[in-house]
This record gives sequence, structure tokens and C-alpha cells, in this order.
Amino acid sequence: MSSVFHFIIPAHFLLSFIKIIGLKHLLYIIALFILFSFTKDEGKPKFIKAKFDSFSTDNLGNIYIVSNDEIKKYNKKGELLKIFSNKKAGKISSLDASNALRVLVFYKDQSQVIILDSQLTQNGDAIDLLNMNMEQSDLICSSFNNGMWLYNRQNAELVRLDDKLNKAVSTGNLNTLLNIELKPLYITENSGYVYLSDKKNGVLVFDIYGTYYKTISVFGLKSFQVSEDRLYYYKDSTLSSYHTKQLSTYDSLFAKPYPKQVNWSNGTVYKMYTDSLVWE
Repeated sequence: MSSVFHFIIPAHFLLSFIKIIGLKHLLYIIALFILFSFTKDEGKPKFIKAKFDSFSTDNLGNIYIVSNDEIKKYNKKGELLKIFSNKKAGKISSLDASNALRVLVFYKDQSQVIILDSQLTQNGDAIDLLNMNMEQSDLICSSFNNGMWLYNRQNAELVRLDDKLNKAVSTGNLNTLLNIELKPLYITENSGYVYLSDKKNGVLVFDIYGTYYKTISVFGLKSFQVSEDRLYYYKDSTLSSYHTKQLSTYDSLFAKPYPKQVNWSNGTVYKMYTDSLVWE
């Protein structure tokens, strides 16, 4: 049985209270109370309880959890929206959801790329990199105007495909051009630049025409996010923000238990643990 309690303030006490603090102050206190009632839960951490391989977020705050061949899409409240799976294509190697309307899913073992729309519905046939002589592509990411970047291991080059899958940009052999030996780990495009992370050479930066621009001396990053002039990355239990122009770094150390993966997106920090994803 539930009970409802009513708190009644005597009229003479209320009138005396108003005379003491004034009507405007009373209304201000009431407004603060109402505001607090609606916002008191906003600062609480949100979480998704699940075991998964990796996750990504899009520009609208949606979350994509990847487990083997399955993708689950959640909104920023942690509510499940859609599920996608293609068992024939096999295990998912990477997912780029930077464009919420055009999600790229890479199946490295099958040399295939699948494009999903905002409802996680497959858009057209799978892109067969084998038929395009790019079967040794190790990394892919989204690019502007519905294009995509690939790193081709065979030729040690970056290749940009346009929305018709025509080769629009090719850097040529980067090992030869830059006199290095590349073993890239991650690639992303942001604001007209392409960032290629390498274990020994740091983060190589190129413009959208494939011209080498500079190297950021942060090594071995398997994932990172770029926003304006900052590069966010998680390494050695620390989330770091590197200012690409001021060349300064701000570090934030996590307490145990340490997250397995941390992403920064639109001002929100997402922490992946063994059996959950937490953000606030």
C-alpha cells in the first residue's frame, strides 16, 4: 500500500515569510526548486551493461556497440534503437560512425565495406575491395562528400574513394616518399585533414589532397578523436588532450579499475569496461 503525504503551510505563516524575504525572493526560491527537481538526475552517470569488442559514437550523440558480427545502436540516454548483423560477412574489424547518416562497417578478413543508414539498414551491396585491387587495405574511415579513405598495405599508400567509388586521391608509396616504414593502427578525417596513427612514427597528418602536412609525436595510438585544434587519446590509463597548435598536453588520470577504451565526443567522455560502457 502506498501513502501520499501533503505538506500544508498555514496562511499566516506564509504571509509572514513573504514579508520577511519579499515576494521576488520567494518566487526565485520556488524557481530554483523546480529547476533542481528537473535536473537533479542529469549529472548521474549513464551506462550500458554488456560485453562487447569496441564502440563508437556519431555526431548526434548516438552510441554504436560492436560485438563480433553485430552492431547495436543506442541513443545518448542509453536506450536501444536498432540492431544490425551480417553473419555472412563475418567479424567486424572497425566501424566509423562519424557521419550518423552514413555508417561505414569494415570487414577486413573479407575485404568488404558495408554502408548503413541512420536506421542501420544496409545501403546497397557490399563494397568488394578485392574487385578493386585493394584487398590489402588494413584501415578505412569516412571522408567528406560521402567518400572514404583506405590505407593499402601493399603499396603503403593512402587512397581516397569518392561517392561513386572512383579513386580521387592517391598519395603514392609513403614509405618511399617519407623515408619511413609504416605500420598504421588507426585512421580518421576531421576538418580537412587526415590523421594516420603509426606505432613508431606517431600520427601523420595529410590534407584532403593526400599531401603530407606534419607529424604529431604521439605513438602507438589505436584510437583517438580530433575536435578543432585538439587530439584526444587514451593511453596508459590516462585521457590526454593534445593541442595541435600550442603543442601542449593536458592529462587526466583515471582511477582503478582502468577502462579498456576511452572516447571523447562532443564534450562527453565514454569509458568502456569489461562488461559495460559508462558516460556522463
